[in-house]
Parts: sequence; structure tokens; C-alpha cells
Amino acid sequence: MVRLTAELIENAPQFTNAIQDRELDLHGYKFPAIENMGSTLDQFDTIDLSGNEIRKLDGFPLLKRLKALILNNNKIVRIAEDLGQQLPYLNTLILTSNSFTELRELDPLATCDKLTFLTLTHCPVTMRANYRLYVISLLPSLRFLDYKRVTNSERKLANSMFKRIPAMASGASGVKGAPGLRNGIRSQNPAGGTTTVKTFIPGAPLYTNAGVDKENTASIDARGSTETKDISSMPPPPPAAPVQMGNKRPGGSAQDLYAIQEAIKRARTMDEVDRLHQLLSSGQFAGFAIQWQQQLRLQQQQNQQQRQQQQQQEQQEQEQQRKAEQEQETSSMVEEQTEQVQQPETMVQQNELLQHEESTNLEMATQDNIVDQQIHSMEVTQSVE
Repeated sequence: MVRLTAELIENAPQFTNAIQDRELDLHGYKFPAIENMGSTLDQFDTIDLSGNEIRKLDGFPLLKRLKALILNNNKIVRIAEDLGQQLPYLNTLILTSNSFTELRELDPLATCDKLTFLTLTHCPVTMRANYRLYVISLLPSLRFLDYKRVTNSERKLANSMFKRIPAMASGASGVKGAPGLRNGIRSQNPAGGTTTVKTFIPGAPLYTNAGVDKENTASIDARGSTETKDISSMPPPPPAAPVQMGNKRPGGSAQDLYAIQEAIKRARTMDEVDRLHQLLSSGQFAGFAIQWQQQLRLQQQQNQQQRQQQQQQEQQEQEQQRKAEQEQETSSMVEEQTEQVQQPETMVQQNELLQHEESTNLEMATQDNIVDQQIHSMEVTQSVE
């Protein structure tokens, strides 16, 4: 098994890239873990770690110069909780084609407070409801997500969806993780200190404990009634909308999610794929299954009508071709019959001409004989006289 050794780092290609940054090329070596990065001596702006077998994004010492990490085509499922502390100036992170499946696996990215460009395309997590809004809420500095600009409307919607949750204190003995933030959002408690708010599970109703895991629940019970009093004294957040029995979740049902995934698979143009991905990322696709079924029925009807029109057109073309062939056969037969009729007439005319010539010749011969006889009789008469 190949390991990322100091010798490998020293012998790897180093160059100045197109944007005049010093880059270290470590792609395609198939090593399973990031290690010995102190050998870089913090001399690079960009490090390319794509095409390896990395499963966890960690193992970095403090690298103040590093601004961009390229990690596409790996198997990353976890991110170090202190990534932002070890790479304080990281602003570009490429995680295309990795193995993230749950939104909570992206929570450590919140420590990267200077991250402006992030891509997670072709990761299973992008199919989760509210994925895009969730990531935007984690990273206030983010400007581009999956090669699309983060708009102000998306940021407002993300803040309203993932930050209007009652603050829950988390002391040092409670949740472990990065200072001030772990799997949650920073907020201020009534005493003025910084506390951590656990984000809810996407798709669960707002303002409930569905998103608080067992670890938070245990820490709250251990702290006792003092913190309970503090929490209960906090003003409740304004409700987003009245909740009624039978209403669908904003993200839609599992049937809607399956329908939109199938629609993405059957999309024929990139514009249609982008539109469906945007709809999926926004989480506002409730009722999509019914609309898609209606669209499929309409498309089937249109296809059936097109097939019928094509069949009718083919039948008309065949009928026209058959008529043309019949007309051609009829004209050929008429020509043959005309020739057959004309041939006897021509022979009769030729016979008549021959007979006429023979009769003319006979008359002329008869006249010549008569003339000869008259001349002979005249000569005889003259000789007698």
C-alpha cells in the first residue's frame, strides 16, 4: 500500500499554476490517508490530492499559506473538526466525487470561516433535501457552491430555515468539538457567553427536538435545573407558519424525492438537470411526484399521437406510391396497346402503296404499248403508200 511519505512529497511535481500560485501535485498515488504534510514547509498555495483513496480529510499541520485544496475522486466520508484551525486561510475546497451521504458529515466545514468556493458535485449528499441551503447556512463566507453563485435570497432562506432554533447551552462537559461550534450554529446565551445550537435533521418539523441527538439530550439532563431555567426564560422564536394536521413537510415526501431523482436520471438537457438540482437543493418539491406523473402521462399521450401521425403519414406515402405504380403500369399498357394497334395500320398503308405503285406501273406499260402500236401502224401505212 502506498503511503504519503516525506520522500514522496519532496519528489512530487511542484510548479506555478495558471493563477501564479505555487502548487504541489500529489494526485493519483492511491494513498489512503493524508500524513507528513509538515514536509511541505508551508511553501504552497494549492495542493492537488485528487485521484487517491483518502477517506478522512485530516492530517494537516498549521499551514497558513495554503489557500486551495483539490480532493476530487477520493472516498472521503469524514472531515476533521479542527480543519479550519489547521488551514486558517483556506478559501477553495474541491470535493467532487467523494462519498459524503449525510448532511451532518459536512458540519466541520463551518470552522473554515474564509471558505468562499466549495464544490460537492457527484457526492450522494447532494441528493439530500435542503442540501444547498444547509451548506449555505454553515458557511456565511461562501460565495460559490457547486459552481453556482450563492444569492442573497438563498442566504436569507437558509438563515431562516436553519437558525431560528431555541439556543441550547453546551458546556465544556457536554459536546466535544471545535471551540464555539460543533454540528451546530453559534448563538448567544442569556449570560452573554457563546453556546452551541444543534441543527435539526433536514425534513423534520421546525422548532422541535427532532434534530437534537442523544449526546445533547444527555448533556442537558446532566446540567440540571439551572440551565433549564435559563433556557425556559429565553423568548421563543416567531413561528414560520401555522402547523396543521395532514400538511406535508416543506421538503416533500419520500415519493416526491424518488420522483425528482428519477426525473434527473431521465433529463435530456443540462438545463433541465440544473433546474431539477436547484429544485432539489431548495427543498421545495412537495407534490412533485403528482406533477411528474401528470407530465409523464401527457408525454406518453404526445408520443402516442406522434406515433399515430407517423403511421398515418407512412400509410399515405405508401398509398401514393401504390397509386403512382398503378398509373405507371396503366400508361405502359396503353402504350403497348397503341403500338399494337398502330402496327396493322402501318402494314395496310404499306400494302396500299405497293398496290398503287403496281397499278401505276401497269397503266404506264399499257400506255407505252398503245403508243408503240400506233407508231407501228403509222409506219406500216406509210410503207404501203
